[in-house]
Amino acid sequence: MGRLIDTSSRLCLRILTLLFWVGAGCLLYAGCCNIKTYRSYQSFFNDRYILIPSCLAVTGTFFLVFNGLLGCCISKKGSRCKQGCFMYFIVVVLCLEASAGVLTFVYMDRMDLELNPMLKAFENYNGSKSDLTVDNIQKELHCCGLHNYTDWETTLWYKQNFTIPKTCCNETFTSCNGNITETKEFYQEGCFEKLHSRLNYFMTWLFWSCIAVLIAQVLAAIGDGMLMIRNPFQDFRILDSATFT
Repeated sequence: MGRLIDTSSRLCLRILTLLFWVGAGCLLYAGCCNIKTYRSYQSFFNDRYILIPSCLAVTGTFFLVFNGLLGCCISKKGSRCKQGCFMYFIVVVLCLEASAGVLTFVYMDRMDLELNPMLKAFENYNGSKSDLTVDNIQKELHCCGLHNYTDWETTLWYKQNFTIPKTCCNETFTSCNGNITETKEFYQEGCFEKLHSRLNYFMTWLFWSCIAVLIAQVLAAIGDGMLMIRNPFQDFRILDSATFT
C-alpha cells in the first residue's frame, strides 16, 4: 500500500510539473501583454499601480519554471533536500499568484476609474507631439473618438479645424481627409471600449491563470507532503528509546 501511494504521488508530481510550465507560459503571456499595453498608452491610465498584479505574476513564472525542474527530479528519485526546497518554492508561488489574482480582480472591477485620464486626453487634443498617444491608439486599435467619431464634434480641435484627426480614417479609404461628412470612411468603434476590452481580456486571462496555478500548487504540495511522510527529514525514533524515559 505504501509503495502504491509513493508511486501515485510521484506520478501526480510529474504531471503537475508539466502544468507548472504551461501555467508559467500563460502567466508570462498575459502579464507581458498587460505591461506592453500600459507602456504604449500610459498617459491614459490613472496610476502605474495597475502593473502590480502583472509584475507579481511574471515574477512568479520564474519560480514556477524552477519548481517544475525540482518537481521532475523529485518524481524520479526522492531527495529530502529537494523535497524541502520544492515545498518552500510552492509557498513562494502561492503568495505571489494569490496576491496577483486578488489584485487583478480588484483592478478589473475598477477599470473605468483607471482609464479616466483618457477622457481628458481626447478632450484636450490639439495635434501636438504630446497628443501622439491619441493618434497612436486610433491607428493601432482601429478606433475613433472615445465612443465613436461623433465625440470629436465637441472638442476644441474640431471647432478650430472643422475636421477630425486623420488617424480616424479607415486605412482602406486612401482619400479620407477627416471631413465629418465622410462617416463611412471612419473607424466606427470608440477607443475607450477598445482599450477597455483589450485590458479586460488580458486581465481575465491573468486572473484565471493565477487560479489554475494555485490549484496545481496546492495539489503539488499534497503530493510532496505524501512523499515527505514516506521519507521524512529526520528520524526521531530515538526519542522513543529508554534514554529519554
